[in-house]
Amino acid sequence: MPEPFLNLAEAAVNDLIAAFDVTAPPIPVEIMLQRPKAGMWKEVNLSELSQAFINLKQRYSPRMSIARLLVRYICRSEWGEKHNVASLSDDDRTLKAFARALLIPRTMIDAMLEAQREPITISNRFEVPEEDARLRLIDLGYLPPDS
Repeated sequence: MPEPFLNLAEAAVNDLIAAFDVTAPPIPVEIMLQRPKAGMWKEVNLSELSQAFINLKQRYSPRMSIARLLVRYICRSEWGEKHNVASLSDDDRTLKAFARALLIPRTMIDAMLEAQREPITISNRFEVPEEDARLRLIDLGYLPPDS
């Protein structure tokens, strides 16, 4: 994700984890989507979603699908407009990178030991697919783009 978009996403994620009092992974995206704080976005009943929406290909894929849905709601909400993230939903790659940023916040990655900053550890700790963990580490510059 280009640096300006990444900075917007990171700032919004920091405000979200503060608003929901999240201090450790995994990030409760299901709760955030279903029970937003006042002035955020319209609550979503996950039981009304079709199974076709949820990706079941890999371990933790459903959480990534829910995170992408949540960032769409965030981007289209008044809260998202106030945080200047509305444009992050214009491009599918940017939206996916925002979802990864939400599930794997920079502050929590930075707090980890350097030896733990590898895809399998991130995948298990943050409950995200390993490929998304790898992409997030690339986004943050912890892995080279060709890894």
